[in-house]
This record gives sequence, C-alpha cells and structure tokens, in this order.
Amino acid sequence: MKYFDCHADTLTEITVPGETLRKNTCDLDLTRTEQFAAPYTQIFAVWENRNLLDGECLEQEFCKNYRRAAELLMAQQDRLVWCRSGAEMEWAHSQGKAAAFLSVEDVSIMGNAVERIRELGFRFAMLSWNYKNEYACGAVENQKRGLTEAGRCLAQMLLEQGIVLDISHLSDRGAQELFELTDVPLIASHSNVRDICSHPRNLENEVIRELIRRGGIIGMNFYREFVGGEKNTEAIIRHMDAVLELGGEDVLALGGDFDGCNGAFPEGIRGVESIPDLYEAMAAAGFGQKLKDKICYENAGRFVKKHVF
Repeated sequence: MKYFDCHADTLTEITVPGETLRKNTCDLDLTRTEQFAAPYTQIFAVWENRNLLDGECLEQEFCKNYRRAAELLMAQQDRLVWCRSGAEMEWAHSQGKAAAFLSVEDVSIMGNAVERIRELGFRFAMLSWNYKNEYACGAVENQKRGLTEAGRCLAQMLLEQGIVLDISHLSDRGAQELFELTDVPLIASHSNVRDICSHPRNLENEVIRELIRRGGIIGMNFYREFVGGEKNTEAIIRHMDAVLELGGEDVLALGGDFDGCNGAFPEGIRGVESIPDLYEAMAAAGFGQKLKDKICYENAGRFVKKHVF
C-alpha cells in the first residue's frame, strides 16, 4: 500500500545508543514501514519543550536536535531521501526509496536560526506548541489569544520563503488570524475533530471547513486523548467520518503523531506496524479503495507535489 504520514517525532525520540531510523524501539522505523509501504513519505518534526529550557539555551538545544535529526536521515541514504520539494519526493519513490521532509514544531525553539529555516532544509513549520511564545499562543493555553505582531511578521516571512504553515498546535484565534493574513493552503498535520472529542488540540468545524476550502491537509492523530470515545480504531474512523461529512474527502490524511504520544494509542494501534490494520478497519467501515488511498497517501502526496518546492 501507499503510505504518507504527516507528523512523527521519531527523529527527536531516538535516544538509545546504537538505535537508528532503520531499526529502533520507538513507534516507527524503516524496517517496519518497508513491510507494507511502497511508496512511503514521512514528515518528521524537530521539537523541544521550550518551557523546560532556559531561554538562552533554546537555540543551542535546537541546533543539537537538528544535527542529530540530520545525521539520522543521512545515515539511511540507501533507503530514504531527505526531500526539499515535491519533485524530490517523486524522484525518491522512482528509486524505490522512502521520502522524508522536516518540520519544526514551535519555531521559537530555533532562536535566530529561524532566519535560515529554508536553508536548513525545513519545509513545514508551526508557530507554537501547546503554550504561548513570542509569536503565538498554543491551543492548550488559551484559545482566545492569537498571534503577536512578531508572529505575524514571522508568518509572512515564512510564507514568502515557501514554508508551509501548520496550525495543529495553534489556538483558535491564532488559526483565524493566519487565515486573515494569507489565502494560501495551510495544514493541520496531526489534529482531529472537536465535535467528536472536545480536547482543545482538536479542530473546530469552522477551521476544518476553511482548510477544506483552501485545499489544505488534515492529518488524523492517533493519540488516545485526542481520539476520545471508544478506545479502538473505530474511534479514529469516527473522526474521519466527521471530516468527510464536512466535505473533506480531498484533504483527509494521516498524522499519527508516532513517538509524540508516549505509546498512548487506542487499542489496535501499537506503532507504525499497525497501519495495515487501520487500513483494513477503514475497509470494514465501508471506505472504498479510492477513499482509502486518498486518506493514506494521495491527498497528502498531491499537496506536497503542488505546494512544496
């Protein structure tokens, strides 16, 4: 099957000596994806909880995490291509290799390095994580606080550089202000539906409709607290159905949040090796072949080919 996942924290979470992206004890590795996925594309996040760090150490910690992520990717060049464009993704797949993109999860951790975000190989970025920073307020802290003036300026700079903005951790107000700032497609790489589960990290229907109107991407998150309801894969499918009911057949994708959930998945999801089981659950729920392929690869793949360069 074809597989595209819009968000994983694996590159930050591989910490056991000797473990690699090829094989590790995290939620995701190439040994497992190669058992079922061809082609395969992954957006990997570089992340750090800035609230746990002294402000003066942020950029230093980011650079350490970035170098480690780059080393992990480059060590797998026989199986994977670190891509900067949709064309490079297509080339990687033509060579029988996986494709990887980098996202920064909370640009504030970059410090002054944000000025070199494109040069460093990032093509996706989130203005905030769960909490507020100098650019924006995260969804968990306060939904009514949005972008700062510095955040609006930074967002404009990122858009001018061709960086795709990701609203998954952004507050409701922040998302609305981004919509007002630009009409380009945005993504929510790993967020579900608030009407199904009322967690603040999930999306309001108004936001979902706007992402659909723009032709963005909404990646379904597998974290148990965001899924809610039944503690199995049927609950994930309920979120998919909700997006589909709003007209989202062409924007619905997967953003499992592997290695960002501390293993707290619904029953039936153990790690990336469970994707074929989810695929079968989608079929059992009445999803046709075309729809399954759109969700698992085609929608996100089409977005990247059109908007990442």
